Amino acid sequence: MKVRIFGCTITILVWSTLAQASSFFVSIEGTDTNPGTQARPFRTIQKAAEVMSPGDTCIIHAGIYYETVRSKVSGKKGEPIRFIAASGEKVVLKGTEPIQAEWEVYQDKIYRTKVDRNFIQLFVDEQMMVEARWPNMRFADDLWDRSKWAQVGKGSRYGKITDPELAKTGIDWTGARATLNVAHQFFSWTRTVARHTTGSDTFEYPRDLTGITHHADKTKTWEDDRYYLSGKLEALDSPGEWFLDTRSHTLYLWPLDGKNPTSFRVEVKTRNYAFEIRNLEYVEIAGFQFFGTTFLFDKCNHCLVVNCHLRYPTYARRIGDPAAQESWADRTLVAGAYNTVRKCSLAYSPTSGLVMTGPHNVAENNLIHDISWYGSLQHAPLRMSSNNNIKGTKGGIVRYNTVYNFGNAGICYRGQPYIIEYNHVYNGGLTCRDVALIYTGQPTCADSIVRYNWAHGCRTEDGKGLGIRGDDQTRRLTVHHNVVWDCGRDGIIVKGDYNKVYNNTVLNIGTKDKPGNYINLHTSPEPKKPWRKQHPLLERQNANSIILNNAALTITCHNKGTPFPPGENVSHNFQGPDLQLVDPDRLDFRPRKGSPLIDAGQKFPEFTDDFKGDGPDIGAYEFDGKYWKPGITWKP
Repeated sequence: MKVRIFGCTITILVWSTLAQASSFFVSIEGTDTNPGTQARPFRTIQKAAEVMSPGDTCIIHAGIYYETVRSKVSGKKGEPIRFIAASGEKVVLKGTEPIQAEWEVYQDKIYRTKVDRNFIQLFVDEQMMVEARWPNMRFADDLWDRSKWAQVGKGSRYGKITDPELAKTGIDWTGARATLNVAHQFFSWTRTVARHTTGSDTFEYPRDLTGITHHADKTKTWEDDRYYLSGKLEALDSPGEWFLDTRSHTLYLWPLDGKNPTSFRVEVKTRNYAFEIRNLEYVEIAGFQFFGTTFLFDKCNHCLVVNCHLRYPTYARRIGDPAAQESWADRTLVAGAYNTVRKCSLAYSPTSGLVMTGPHNVAENNLIHDISWYGSLQHAPLRMSSNNNIKGTKGGIVRYNTVYNFGNAGICYRGQPYIIEYNHVYNGGLTCRDVALIYTGQPTCADSIVRYNWAHGCRTEDGKGLGIRGDDQTRRLTVHHNVVWDCGRDGIIVKGDYNKVYNNTVLNIGTKDKPGNYINLHTSPEPKKPWRKQHPLLERQNANSIILNNAALTITCHNKGTPFPPGENVSHNFQGPDLQLVDPDRLDFRPRKGSPLIDAGQKFPEFTDDFKGDGPDIGAYEFDGKYWKPGITWKP
């Protein structure tokens, strides 16, 4: 740079690490013996990763890349290592490999061929096919059809399934996989069928389902369960199914239209991760499409994933199974601190969607759907957790996400204070029972805030779905300015104590003939539950909680609908049948002129400071106030 000293102009050379930052280029037309320049690009992303330094950028041009990138060097603050798709170009990272073989007719419209690898997921022209199972289901049509799970009959118990329809299959299911949504039905399991004979209506499986399932002791609990069976060639009897005989290395496939598979692109999942980043800082990836694979950031800090779109990111066919032999990824994981996943989409996984563990992480403006079709609470579309044993740490932020079509809970968070805001969560609980759309519990959620969310359509099979839930031993949870509707049993349910529930709008819980619990804060003693570690139990729940300015038909203190007892902590709630909102059918939940909600609330410092008129309005919106909308801000 040039400066003037005593009237003279001199030039000073300034050396900067930023000035030395390089750009490397990758193209499917390149080769790894090239220098990685724009004119002579590398062929693989991994080659670029091996030569990059802090501040460097790798620009990847259009094409399909079949690799796992493992970076070994961290970036620095202000000098991240960046892997980005070239502007306006479609860069696809694939975790699949094509099956290139000659097919022959096995029987009817089932074809077979020899393969040289084992796998658990198969696609035809990028449509997932279903591993042979009973009852049959077509992936595209029946994913969320609960009737495609078999229903157990009377006489079923822990470790034993009885079902008259089972005998009609004509198959000996011994050694098959049983996917079990049993007992309380908010956990699912995979177990090997221990004993069955052809024509029998009963099979047995190991009695090693841990936690609450192991403690289920009521007969009824075991007689309304769901399950399905897979892992037998004899079950391959429907278009869109396949089976792999690992002993003979033979693949069997019935294409959807019955044509010879050589006319299609048949691919199988072969790798878990397109990016596998471990123990690094300041690494960014942006602009990629993932198919049949995902990303992993393990023990990483200050990393960023933005504008990436994942289809079929993870897969596992054994869940909750200590004897599982498979090592397939069942979640898209970002573990560490100060990481962000922004403006991404994840779709189609039977297990988890996005999982972020550690303090100060952010999940923002993401679209997540068709996740957790096994229906187990251990897998959620969006799960956030943080180690509460680290003194002084904070949780993170979950905001402007859209989450829909999922088997269990939609957003789960626990471990440190989180802000859960402006999320649109709907159509959940599709393959389970007793579950909420937005879920937490235990004292480790203390000081978390759930605000400005829409949660609706918890469609559990028994019609008892929940909206927003603070489960057993919740402490100091704040739930405010949310709109919750179309849930079977509870709109907002919060257990524990020292909670704040205010300025929420809750609609259409239960039915007109049998309304549910619109807002439900338990007051009974905290129950002892031997299947989990518990903190000191309260003799009375929610004695110090605040329930204020809510628009809800019922405010109860028990699942059976007992009204919450009057007291100083319950005030200025409107419980009439007609809230007189602008147009709730079109998602406008503001009070219209003349509504009994206007100016009828109580002032609550910090939280209702921006009200108009003589007082704050009851419910989630102010009359003529800001009409906030949750969910993603971009078009998919």
